[in-house]
Amino acid sequence: MEQNKIGRSKRLATKLEYEILVLLNENGGEMRSADIETNIEERLTFDDWESHEYESGGIRWLSYMHFYSIDLVKAGFIVKNKGRWFLTDDGKAALSKHNAEELYDVAHQAYLDWSKKQEDVTGTVRADNTDDEDINRFSDIKAQADDDLMNYIQSRTPYEFQDMVAALLRSMGYYTPFIAPKGKDGGIDIIAYSDPLGATKPILKVQVKHYNLNNPVTVDVIRGIVGVAKDDVAIVVTSGRFAEPARQEARQFNVRLIDGYEFSELWIKYFDKMTEDDKSRMPIEPIYFIKREEQ
Repeated sequence: MEQNKIGRSKRLATKLEYEILVLLNENGGEMRSADIETNIEERLTFDDWESHEYESGGIRWLSYMHFYSIDLVKAGFIVKNKGRWFLTDDGKAALSKHNAEELYDVAHQAYLDWSKKQEDVTGTVRADNTDDEDINRFSDIKAQADDDLMNYIQSRTPYEFQDMVAALLRSMGYYTPFIAPKGKDGGIDIIAYSDPLGATKPILKVQVKHYNLNNPVTVDVIRGIVGVAKDDVAIVVTSGRFAEPARQEARQFNVRLIDGYEFSELWIKYFDKMTEDDKSRMPIEPIYFIKREEQ
């Protein structure tokens, strides 16, 4: 019985994830989440189990759509901002390369890889046998939390976001002797050391780009930091996202990229290690769920 439930859950998630990418691709790569819901309801056929209404409110397929869209985000196939979903270059390429089942496997593996890095920061664990009521509650809470964090980051000024990046680096144990003042900075916004004197490698050279999700970081930015970082570790942090050519260039030259969603996740992960002053730059509170034992 349990295995049958898992199988049905996977089939539902598979067709929903695929249809999300198809819809976005057909509509210029951008749609309101509400319009995606409406189109999916019109285009797909759901059986009684998939269209079940929870006692707490909500419909199973709709909760699954939001819950499993997290996989698409972690795979870099879509980004979300202020109620709108965007198809990335990676998502478009994946849609042309994979069928529905393959897309699910790739996206789900991306989620699992991300999940392993989080070390139960929020006390949440997602498994394929998660209870439906938990999916219904979690999908609403997670979507709201993601939007709130991204909206907050987007609302900061470029220099406020730069200070947030420096705060994150300090929480990771780095020292930040140089944070660029307002004005020209020669391509480097933050220099971070692993020791107080900067005598020990690695030395991090960070460029910060406060962009919205409609304005992805381009390949020129990557080429620029490669030229000034030289033998040091080059990092580009954006409040938005990276264009696919920029990601390809970064992989070629070992430039570490951190987009707005990963920045939010890292902020959550290292928040407890920040000073009170740094915490105030984006104050957050944890939400805890019961951790389910593995079957």
